[in-house]
Order: sequence, then C-alpha cells, then structure tokens
Amino acid sequence: MIRCASTVLIASSAAVASIVATTLALAPAPARQDAAPAAAASAPASITLDPIHSMAVFRIQHLGAGYFWGRFNEAAGTATWPLDDSAAPTFDVTVQVNKVDTGSEKLDGNLQGPNFFNQAEFPTITFKSNSAKKLGERHYAVTGDLTLRGVTKSIEVDCTVTGVGKAPTGQKVGFECLFTLNRADYGMKWGIDAPKGALGNEVKMVIALEGDVAKAPVPQ
Repeated sequence: MIRCASTVLIASSAAVASIVATTLALAPAPARQDAAPAAAASAPASITLDPIHSMAVFRIQHLGAGYFWGRFNEAAGTATWPLDDSAAPTFDVTVQVNKVDTGSEKLDGNLQGPNFFNQAEFPTITFKSNSAKKLGERHYAVTGDLTLRGVTKSIEVDCTVTGVGKAPTGQKVGFECLFTLNRADYGMKWGIDAPKGALGNEVKMVIALEGDVAKAPVPQ
C-alpha cells in the first residue's frame, strides 16, 4: 500500500512539473528593458560677440619667403552654446573689410581695393554655421557658409571653446576657430600667376571670438 502511494505521489509530482514547464514555455517573454534615453541638451545660451575682443587674423606667404600676418578688427555677430557643453556652438559672424589692419595704411588700402577684398562692392565677410561634429570636450568641427568677395562656399572650421569667464556685467564665453582657404576660390588671384609667386594662394585663418552671455529673464 505504501509502495502504491509513493508511486502515485511520484507520478503526481511529475505531472505537476510537466504542467509548470509547459506554462513557462508558453508564457510571453519579459519585456526588454531599453537603455535609458540620453539626457536632453540644455538650452543654448545666446551670446553677443564683443567686437573689441573679437577679431580675425590671417597669414599668407610673401614672395615665397616669409609669412605675413594681418587681421580684421572688430568681428561682430552672435553665437549660441549650452554652457554645459551638451551641444555644439553655432555662429553668425561678420567682419567689415574696412577693418583690415596690417600696420600699413598703404597696404590696407591695397587689400581693400579691387585686386583683393574689393570693399566698394563687397564691404563685409560673413560666416554662418549650419552643422557641427563633436571632436572632444569643448571641441567641434563646425561646418558653415563663408561668403567672401561675393562668393559663398561651405567650409569646415576647427572650433574650440577656450573658456567661460565672468565680468562685472555677467558671463563671457571665448572661442578660437581655425581654418584654411585658397583665396583664388574667391576671385583673389593677384600675385599667384601674375606677378607669379608674389603672394601665396593658401591663407590660414585664426578667428578669436569673445561674447557676452544674455542674462536669463527675471521671473514675473
């Protein structure tokens, strides 16, 4: 009698195990837990460029010998950038051709003339960014449209946020942007073929920008 009860108990246990296994097999798989969404970028700060502390510096080879430097004073415009570096900066920058400064009034006048920047027809040089790729902390490859001497071309600019500081009037942000262009692409061919070798074609640019962060509105 005991043997029969044991046999029945074992058979019953086997049947229960079979039912449990079948139930588990038919049960829907647990929902997959997706990774947490990336944190949203902070709202970008609106930055007004300070023309006194913003400028464009250029370098070109002279007569196949030394490198000659000049600059455009008082770059103006705007930038945006979230101060926590959660997104790329954007730029809308303008320089006035009449602000070219080489240390020589005669040379400045020549650069403003028709062989070079042609100030009479094209008084400004502009850059407007439209996309960017992050290269590292506060470091971006910024793509945008450079308009020079009436010609607009897409260029890539190596741009670094150089710092976030404080002034009596509020926060300031600095940027340094580097790129190289061929001036012949913008119609400035004097000195390349005629007179041959007078000036190089390649121009290296360093854009130093500093701007004031707009203050947040006071809640009403």
